[in-house]
Amino acid sequence: MLFEKLGLTPVKKTSTGQPSTDADSLSKLAGEHPFVAELMRYREVEKLRSTYAEALPPLVAADGRIHATLNQLSTSTGRISSETPNLQNIPIRTEEGRALRKAFIPAEGCVLLSSDYSQIELRILAHLANDPGLVDAFERGTDIHTVTASKVFGVAEADVDSHQRRFAKVINYGLAYGMEAYGLAQRMDIPNDQARDILDAFFAGFPRVREFMDQTVVEARRLGYTSTIMGRRRRIPELASDNFRIRQMGERMAQNAPVQGSAADVFKVATVRLAHALKEEGLRSRIVLTVHDELVLEVPESEMDACEALTRSVMEGAAHLLVPLVVDIGFGPNWAEAK
Repeated sequence: MLFEKLGLTPVKKTSTGQPSTDADSLSKLAGEHPFVAELMRYREVEKLRSTYAEALPPLVAADGRIHATLNQLSTSTGRISSETPNLQNIPIRTEEGRALRKAFIPAEGCVLLSSDYSQIELRILAHLANDPGLVDAFERGTDIHTVTASKVFGVAEADVDSHQRRFAKVINYGLAYGMEAYGLAQRMDIPNDQARDILDAFFAGFPRVREFMDQTVVEARRLGYTSTIMGRRRRIPELASDNFRIRQMGERMAQNAPVQGSAADVFKVATVRLAHALKEEGLRSRIVLTVHDELVLEVPESEMDACEALTRSVMEGAAHLLVPLVVDIGFGPNWAEAK
């Protein structure tokens, strides 16, 4: 349909030589014909239908709740994962995803509280790299993506436009996951040379970040592992591989492991401390779900103020960094609206 009837040019091919129609390929073809966007939307809705809308109701227990399994040791970074069912992958940015989240409601007389760490990976990167520009931006409480765009594009913060900020956001979060020029080029659909120039401008504006990333690889190669801010180690044997591509992968792993791993450590500390604090304060509020950097609590309406204050205090005090930890808290009658 796409390539024979509509005459679109394939972005890439599969291992069998057929034109690829994976999500990445379709996103790059979206502007070529309206049908592509409709196909992408159909796939998204179909996945939500089969994975959640039809799969979740049979999993409701006798108490009217769904009890997912949370795994502490299933990810290399240390982040918590979810299974049977995986409640961490229900999208929040699409209308269909929000509709699914509305199905998750608290007990009668309660509301749901959502407390989400704000840009925790970037704050940890600022702490680990001790970069003056990043540290200053977080201490001032300014929008970090605007600050980055100002550095990268050489304009005043007040003159940063939405396009430049979007670029900066991709850079900021991409670097926390070890993204390089090729990855930025693919994400933003720009030439590799332009992506390389943009990253060079970023590192020129935040030089300690580059130094930190390079030194992290050197130390990981020497020791065979990286460490989080709380001392948890991750071994990276790929750094000693004879295969160049595997070594490159190991370098990216070494660069993002301390950031991602430290974020996981801080989140787990906050989760455990909050669970204890709720009991110590005699509150009936309780944690019902963890989703990446977000805690979801079921809170009696009479405890909303007390629970919000306690949650903020515990989560923002879970680690002492060079920059403040910040959480965004919201209440709602369901999961979708608890923002």
